[in-house]
Amino acid sequence: MAYKVILAKSAIRELAEIPSRTHDKIVEYIRALELDPRPFGAEKLTGMDAYKLRVGNFRIVYEIHDRENEVKVLIVDDRKQVPEIETKAIGGQLPTNR
Repeated sequence: MAYKVILAKSAIRELAEIPSRTHDKIVEYIRALELDPRPFGAEKLTGMDAYKLRVGNFRIVYEIHDRENEVKVLIVDDRKQVPEIETKAIGGQLPTNR
């Protein structure tokens, strides 16, 4: 069964700032999450209920809600910024004020 992909407001803002060629590739990966939310290369984040997927120099950070058949994309950011975001996570939650 296909999953519904939902983008957080922060992910929408971040996608808007990415150059078009890279943007299109990232959107392809996000759309592919509808059919396979745990593709080859996706890594579960330690101590959190989220995954990250590398697309070139960018990371997609997302949650999978199997019961609702939903994937929520939380962050699309330069891969150098994602480890900083991971360390700021408190209590297994990603920061929402981005």
